[in-house]
Amino acid sequence: MKTAGLADKALVKRCFVVFVVTVIGTLLYAIGMNAFFVPHHFLAGGLAGIAMIIYYLTGFPIGTMNLLLNVPLLLLSLRYMGKFYTAVSILGTVTLSFFIDATAFLSQSIIIHSPLVSAITGGFIIGVGTGILYRYNTNSGGLDIVGAILKNLEIGNVVFALNVLIVGASAAIFSLERAVCTLIGMYLTANVANRVVIGTAQRKAAFIVSRKPLEITDGILREIGHGATLLDGQGGFSGARKQIVFAIIDLTQIAKLRQLIHVIDPHAFLFIMNTTDVIGQGFTTPVAI
Repeated sequence: MKTAGLADKALVKRCFVVFVVTVIGTLLYAIGMNAFFVPHHFLAGGLAGIAMIIYYLTGFPIGTMNLLLNVPLLLLSLRYMGKFYTAVSILGTVTLSFFIDATAFLSQSIIIHSPLVSAITGGFIIGVGTGILYRYNTNSGGLDIVGAILKNLEIGNVVFALNVLIVGASAAIFSLERAVCTLIGMYLTANVANRVVIGTAQRKAAFIVSRKPLEITDGILREIGHGATLLDGQGGFSGARKQIVFAIIDLTQIAKLRQLIHVIDPHAFLFIMNTTDVIGQGFTTPVAI
């Protein structure tokens, strides 16, 4: 009985967080669109971009058209993503459509006269809004649903790839200059969204093959302040058994790691690669909703 009560409270908390995050994210999206994209006749991503094309040609409200265009994808979401995700998608679609029409007055004046600067500013604001949505596993409808279904890829990049087709169509209807500025804004949106999702901290994964793995492991712990893991390996040419030191470090600690390895074993092999969203003790913690 007590367990059921805790589960109900957790569900209520999750729904509340999803609602608040969806409102904030879609509001930012609408402001970025109306204040910086619409005055210059740029396009946003996904179905909202198609709704904007219809608005430019006919004057039909963007938010209302966005809501109508989302109906087929919401049915697709119900089939592939389940009831909860569909409910979240409906919430995101409705709030985004409402805020787009509610903030339409922002498009009546040009805040930034430079088309390029306006595209960058709008893309950044929309990227922050969509990134917040993705980070908390909610969305604004449209191509976000497609991105969620293709979840093996970064959502921002999936949406951006699909939006390229929309930009190509807009170039034929409007002008190449506007299409290029739209592409810049959408590219920035995708990258900012990904950065919000994975965090701003840059981490590096280091692999070290050395004849002194224990000394290097101890040095990483003492001098850099991070732990390390010893992995078993075998030389492809010699067939000799080796231990590989694996460690996650900050970007600013690469030079210190190189110096440490050079002092302990100048002949060691070091390989460093990019990594993101490192979750665990000493790094980041997962988002709990």
